[in-house]
Amino acid sequence: MLAALAAVASAVLIAPPANAATPAASAAATRYEGEGDDLVRIRATAKPGIVKITHDGEGYFSVWALNPAGKENDLLANHVGAWAGTSAFNTSSSHKTAAFSIKADGAWTLEVLPLAKARAWSITTRGTGNDVIRLSSTSRGLHRLKIRHSGEGYFSIWALDANGRVRDLVANRAGAYSGSVSLPPGTRYAAITADGAWSIVRN
Repeated sequence: MLAALAAVASAVLIAPPANAATPAASAAATRYEGEGDDLVRIRATAKPGIVKITHDGEGYFSVWALNPAGKENDLLANHVGAWAGTSAFNTSSSHKTAAFSIKADGAWTLEVLPLAKARAWSITTRGTGNDVIRLSSTSRGLHRLKIRHSGEGYFSIWALDANGRVRDLVANRAGAYSGSVSLPPGTRYAAITADGAWSIVRN
């Protein structure tokens, strides 16, 4: 489950004029806003990145990263009702993203950022819902992660290496979870999928 965005920063949007999303680019990020179903096309990139996503509708909401052939690669959001979270894309070396496909019944935002802009991963890190967190340096040696999740839906944590590629599946559970696992050596990022509050204590 679980990007230089110079390519993304120059992204264009293809959408029906009556429902057109509005990109607002900066040097570090590209932000899109829209309402309802939409397709946001970007310059194709294989570089891993993150997307900060919000939705204020009441119905089903999803965001898929699509490859240049239009095939679904990464499921970035999958929820009913209002939602906010951060998800990673292109974490597999075989993935290349050319667009984001949005299914929504309300207003939404996408903010595309380099992976290095992920939230800092401190000794104790807490959150709710999807998130991507970043260590200050790549992990070495033996470390333990004490993990808790209070949601009712799917929960997973993928360890990513310094290049943002998948290393190992650290947690994979439906519903509430509590356990301790080892942190894979060579980990720099963690991509979390959750529907409730979670915490990770690293020692």
